[in-house]
Amino acid sequence: MATESGSEREPWYHWGRRVLYAEMLIAVLVTVFSLSLAFMGQAGYIA
Repeated sequence: MATESGSEREPWYHWGRRVLYAEMLIAVLVTVFSLSLAFMGQAGYIA
């Protein structure tokens, strides 16, 4: 891999980055949603 240039990537790389960023966004949204429920006292059995 050291001989490859940075601009020549395998096709899965671009899709993998998009999927990774989408999963990170979903994780942040779920965290914010969970915290908002917890702070509003609607977490139920979780808290």
